[in-house]
Amino acid sequence: MTTALPLPLTLIRAAVAAMIAFAVSLPAVAQPAAAYKNGAEFYLAYRAAFEKATSIDELLPWMAKVRRDQIANAPAQEKKEGFEMIKTFDNYRSVKVVKEKPNAKGAELQVEAIGGDAGQKATGDITLVKEGGAWKIDKESWKGRM
Repeated sequence: MTTALPLPLTLIRAAVAAMIAFAVSLPAVAQPAAAYKNGAEFYLAYRAAFEKATSIDELLPWMAKVRRDQIANAPAQEKKEGFEMIKTFDNYRSVKVVKEKPNAKGAELQVEAIGGDAGQKATGDITLVKEGGAWKIDKESWKGRM
């Protein structure tokens, strides 16, 4: 024998179930939309995501719309090969942000890292933009050993 739940409790359970179903159905794209205190914090989170990524699609949520659009228009094989090349050459570790300069569109970062098998110092200039209040990667430019 089952007992009927009071109506308010039934509605609460239904609402909670609906919220859980909605949250589970959200794509992984929503992850980078988390509020970061500044561009430096966002960029370091992006670097961690980059290290774990196995396809360019995993990084799209971190990229500025103009970059996402460029990648979306590329053939699948080109995207795969391009990502593999980026992962091969972008082997920077111990990345740290040494300067952040906010601007009207987002921020410019100066970063340092250890690059390549020789462990030589590398420097980078990173351009971040804000889209809909969320930080996004626009450009990365590195100098030094890869």
